[in-house]
Amino acid sequence: MRIHTWTALVSGVLVTTLVTPAFGLFEAFSKLAEELEAMERSSPEGLSELLEKLEDSETKFNDVGSGDWFHRYVSSAARWGIVTGYKDAAGKPTGAFGPGNTVTVAEILKMALKAAQVDDATCRGSPSLTQAERHWARPFVVCAEQRGVRLLTSAPDLNRPALRGEVLSVVFDAFGDKVPPLFAPFKDTENHPLESDIAYAAALKIISGDKDKSGNPTGTFRPNAPVNRAEAAKIIYERLRVEVMGEEQ
Repeated sequence: MRIHTWTALVSGVLVTTLVTPAFGLFEAFSKLAEELEAMERSSPEGLSELLEKLEDSETKFNDVGSGDWFHRYVSSAARWGIVTGYKDAAGKPTGAFGPGNTVTVAEILKMALKAAQVDDATCRGSPSLTQAERHWARPFVVCAEQRGVRLLTSAPDLNRPALRGEVLSVVFDAFGDKVPPLFAPFKDTENHPLESDIAYAAALKIISGDKDKSGNPTGTFRPNAPVNRAEAAKIIYERLRVEVMGEEQ
């Protein structure tokens, strides 16, 4: 299990906390929220210093702005090693995340397994999916097959866009969730093969469905539409939120 640290400046002292990827993200948020509140009460002038320190520690992409709706999800997921940006031919980061680019089957497998704290180094053997043998996602495919990720039973093209319903099923399978038989509250998911996954995600408030330009629900989910990388990061973030909330109850 990979261990990360979170460092913050509190009352003039650097405090470092050891955290693990899935739970540390939200544990760190809770602790920092408490620190911010305490500092605001006791030393308001130090608040800006702490916020500046936190901003400097963020993982930044040149195409993820602080005002973008997906900033929190992408930055948080990147900080904990769940998502990464693009690299050039030499393997060096380009600084781009590509939030509007579609997430591929291979990418969502990697994201979901990392979020679920599955160590791909422990997944040994050969993949059943022939395409994976020489693919960069080989270790994640092996892990996914061993965890019974349902999407792989259809032998999908690893490079094709992952669909909205599929992304939810991959995330739930990576976390080992037992998806209950439910009916989704969307008019375009009735009798869909992954309707229970969609319904479960809606019940957990991981998804909320489509909205019109005025922000009103349209009653649709578009289960067979592609998911972009920003949306995938949000789904991962929200599934982690559920994990932590469940631990705290």
